[in-house]
Amino acid sequence: MAYVVARPRGRFEIRESSHTPNGPRARSLAGFGVLTDEVIAKAAQRAKRPFDANAVIASGKRAGAPVAAGDKGTVSHVRDSSRRFVEASRRMALSLQRPPSSKPTDPGAALIDLLGFADAIARSQPARPREPLSFPVMSRLVAGRRAVAAPH
Repeated sequence: MAYVVARPRGRFEIRESSHTPNGPRARSLAGFGVLTDEVIAKAAQRAKRPFDANAVIASGKRAGAPVAAGDKGTVSHVRDSSRRFVEASRRMALSLQRPPSSKPTDPGAALIDLLGFADAIARSQPARPREPLSFPVMSRLVAGRRAVAAPH
């Protein structure tokens, strides 16, 4: 059975599980950022068990991977969102190059513009799986400070 798992930094893997005398094991069939037909073909070629491409696509969607397999329009959508992000960034940079006007500006309007820009960035990014917040263990921080403060 092949499935998709999320990896660090927005990467994903197609893995295949198998049963061994030492228990279940998984091996990586292909790594990717966007699940495409080429990635699925590579994984299917490396698979040692029956490979169901539709199940892999469904698993990729559940894992939060951007999926462009079987739909050529999705690849262009990913490119279009990148293009829109670059254009919005250029517009923002150009607006910052203009000299400020002599009349005071409304801070509320500036905040609304900034929120619109942040929303454009968020919409252009692929969906990511939710991860729980992680904080450093306080005892490690205290121990680290004591080690630095202690004379050698």
